[in-house]
Amino acid sequence: MILKCFFCLMLLCLSVSVQAKTVLISTGEFTPYCSSAIREKGFVSHVISTAFSRQGYDVEFDFYPWKRAIKQSLSGSYDATSWWAYNEDRAKEFLYSDALLEVSVHFFFLKTRNGDFDWKTVDDLDGFRIGVTRGYYLSEEMEAYMKTDRAIFETVNDDKMNFKRLLKGRIDLFPMNSVAGVELLRSQFAPSIIHQVEYHSRAISIRPGYLLFPKNNKDSEELHKAFNKGLKEIKEDGTYEKMYDDLLTGYYSN
Repeated sequence: MILKCFFCLMLLCLSVSVQAKTVLISTGEFTPYCSSAIREKGFVSHVISTAFSRQGYDVEFDFYPWKRAIKQSLSGSYDATSWWAYNEDRAKEFLYSDALLEVSVHFFFLKTRNGDFDWKTVDDLDGFRIGVTRGYYLSEEMEAYMKTDRAIFETVNDDKMNFKRLLKGRIDLFPMNSVAGVELLRSQFAPSIIHQVEYHSRAISIRPGYLLFPKNNKDSEELHKAFNKGLKEIKEDGTYEKMYDDLLTGYYSN
């Protein structure tokens, strides 16, 4: 009987130990970078889980609307939240990981309507109708330009809706990450649609994205250190580069 109790106690301790090594992360839907419905839950999620795995951690992701994802992390329900650009207000509440990747935002436009579109400065955008997805931050320069009323900015709730408005001629331009935009057109619209839309080569912004650890979590410093170490390892041994090649060839979306 004593031996049986001892055995049960050992199993219980082992179970607690395994649970303690699982990192819970709140995130949002942004194919092909992160999504509950694609391979490895997306490129960014794959990078995160692989980096943590190198340090002996398992990872679980839960998906929410973006604003809720970050609030859930601050509430103490999650160990981290993925993935976010740098923001001074967030830096007061979170530890930022080393950069996961840089993403660029470009103007998408309809070839038949604005095939000759070109821009070098925000002055070249005067008079255009520009669709914006709620919650997106474009750049400091663009945010200031939006307040001038020299172009018409119309905000809707999601990227697919903005592409529909672009195709119907209700807006002239739509700023979005180039990889995610092409993937959305490929996966959510008829095959002929992707050939009607183009994005300008000049980026509106190029910003790195990070994994955030809430400062009010006592384990954050340890997890922050472990993740950065794992991320460095996969970048140095070629694993990250292979994942990025897979991202560009559509592996995470298929």
